[in-house]
Amino acid sequence: MGLSNVRNAPQGPEYPKPPTRAKRPIVKKHRKEYHPPNIRLADFVQQQILPNEYRYTPLNPEEDVIRLLRLQAGKGDDRLHCSFEVVSLAKGSIRPGYEALSYCWGTGEPSKLIRINDDPDNKFYKDRGSLTSVVQSKFLGLSFNIRDNLHEALKHFREPGQDVMLWVDALCIDQENEKEKTQQVAKMARIYSLAEHVLIWLGAGLESCKSAMGFVHEIIELPKLNVMVQQGTDLFKWDQLVELLRCQWFSRRWVVQELAFAKDATLHYANTSVYWTEFADAVALFVNRIEEIKARYRTRSEFNHEREPLGDVTALGASILVDVTRNSFRKRKWDTEDRYLEPLSGLEALMSNLLSFEATDPRDTVYALLSIMKENNNGWSIKADYQKTAIEVYRDFTKFCVERSRSVDIICRHWAPAKKRPSASIRLKRTKDSKNGLIAKIPSWVPTLAGSPFGDPEAALNGRLNGDSLVGHPDRKPYNASRNKPASFSFEDNPISPISDASNTKEPASPKTQNGFVDGIADPFLPKDKPHINHAFYMNVQGFKVDIITNVSARIAGGLLLRECLTMGDWEEPDDQSTNNVPDKLWRTLVADRGPNGENTPTWYQRACSECFARSTTSGDIDTGALIANHKLPSEIRDFSRRVQSIVWNRVFVTTRDKKHFGLAPKATRAGDFLCILLGCSVPVILRPSKSADGTLEHYELIGETYIYGLMDGEALDVEESLPYEVFKLG
Repeated sequence: MGLSNVRNAPQGPEYPKPPTRAKRPIVKKHRKEYHPPNIRLADFVQQQILPNEYRYTPLNPEEDVIRLLRLQAGKGDDRLHCSFEVVSLAKGSIRPGYEALSYCWGTGEPSKLIRINDDPDNKFYKDRGSLTSVVQSKFLGLSFNIRDNLHEALKHFREPGQDVMLWVDALCIDQENEKEKTQQVAKMARIYSLAEHVLIWLGAGLESCKSAMGFVHEIIELPKLNVMVQQGTDLFKWDQLVELLRCQWFSRRWVVQELAFAKDATLHYANTSVYWTEFADAVALFVNRIEEIKARYRTRSEFNHEREPLGDVTALGASILVDVTRNSFRKRKWDTEDRYLEPLSGLEALMSNLLSFEATDPRDTVYALLSIMKENNNGWSIKADYQKTAIEVYRDFTKFCVERSRSVDIICRHWAPAKKRPSASIRLKRTKDSKNGLIAKIPSWVPTLAGSPFGDPEAALNGRLNGDSLVGHPDRKPYNASRNKPASFSFEDNPISPISDASNTKEPASPKTQNGFVDGIADPFLPKDKPHINHAFYMNVQGFKVDIITNVSARIAGGLLLRECLTMGDWEEPDDQSTNNVPDKLWRTLVADRGPNGENTPTWYQRACSECFARSTTSGDIDTGALIANHKLPSEIRDFSRRVQSIVWNRVFVTTRDKKHFGLAPKATRAGDFLCILLGCSVPVILRPSKSADGTLEHYELIGETYIYGLMDGEALDVEESLPYEVFKLG
């Protein structure tokens, strides 16, 4: 459809108006709950995954247009039928009112069949030369497979008496056309801002989550909330709320942008619904009263067995999402088509705030944030380009952060999603096709989420996995190890021939790749244009070596400080416990010489540390977990222990030659690694030389950030004359 035809589109029955659910002040509750039908043999046969019959008609890249999905009227178990309408986003153009769907893509293969009616003038069907195919495309619909969650959402939002106009990313964008995907993703901010309403689909199936949706209305009634908290009534409802907050939608990276630009949004779980503004208030109130609520749990005998009732609520994606949407941007001029969003956070800050938010495509880890970053107002730019591999996008993001901040702290911050572990069938295939395999290795200067405090999004709800980042938040740097010297850096991109014997490598070989696809699925880590060539990306940074690591302790697991580890910090158990004095370098290292928010250590930390050491186990170990769980202890001891856990968790103690330096380092640190200062890095780092078979130095692996007592505020620069600068090639 040409742009002129789009602008002259009729506004009569051709374009249905959005259903009444999009209008305030009441969320419609008349919907009947959708129950998946019983699967019969005939249904089972029809539901087998078949090749998609539908082929997209390419959009004209010269026109400012999008596709809208016309979801045809239907009810119950009727097959989903739909068609596409091409409309203009140009200012002043006529377009139908539509709703934008926000949902979680989910995993697994698209296996639910829908029918898409298409224009019989589509060249693809004409070329097939069959009248049957043309008739089928126009009237019967062509098969197209979608994932379960989207299928369930479309069933729910379908109306029995009228067609519905929707924008759905998985359908309205040709996901196999990377050029179109790049162009359409750049329009998503406008797509959501021009939508009459944003429909958020959380899922269906859990009675506890449906009950929690109703509980939201009770929480936002402040007098009722106060009574519930003070009297400790209906505690089970808070457990149900936490279950709702664990829905996967709350960990989607794209939802931040979708909410930011939405005029109005409602959350739907099965047949229940609530406005986003009400839900956000309920979550904020819950977080604000969480300690009081937990205290009520502990007074009930049936909850005494729980070590930490409700868990860490602030780590839930829903809690983070509410906080980010409140503090990362402001809306201006929101009553006209000229809507304006004022971003308040930079790209690197957004990345740090949203570590627990994931995207199906790893490139969207960056691209999903481009429309809401503060740099858009300052002339800085980074563009989405789905013809690039994930590693190239990671490089572009790293370069953007370093150029903007003149700091290389981003290479110490764990932010990037790693490649997913392949299925058993793919791993088996690798052993058969090892000579054709390619390794799309993520460089060491792109730290993955596996090293972040709570791991990747799938593990984020299971508790702490690692210590907090030492470089801290981009807007609040607690250290200055390179004394504000700007970063000096460059990048290298070296093509590599296919690996001839992948079985001899430490990394598992990738599955057999054809045209950039892995077993029929596009692999964003490998180039599609030249899938037989891999690339090694290097980052050159300037700095100097301070010392070499000689001793490494056992890993600090679960916050348990072994006596053998403590002695590395010159701890000696006194004969008289009343004169318990912990060495300055030891207690300061345990808390990285900072308070919880990066401020200087509270004056009472040393006293609290001494009290902790006085309560060591019979083996001389310090069990911080037991100290935190003992509510009879002074709160200062428990707070200090929490701070210790946030720093030491899964790290190791290290010393250098002659015990000149002492501190904490990543668990992968080994004797022989170098302790280094990089220009533009606020903390010292550990580097490991990587040598070829003949002993020639090829590059360095970045092991990670470290806390070293006495080196965190630029002290190493005082003796820089004796420590020559060099360029480290990081691989």
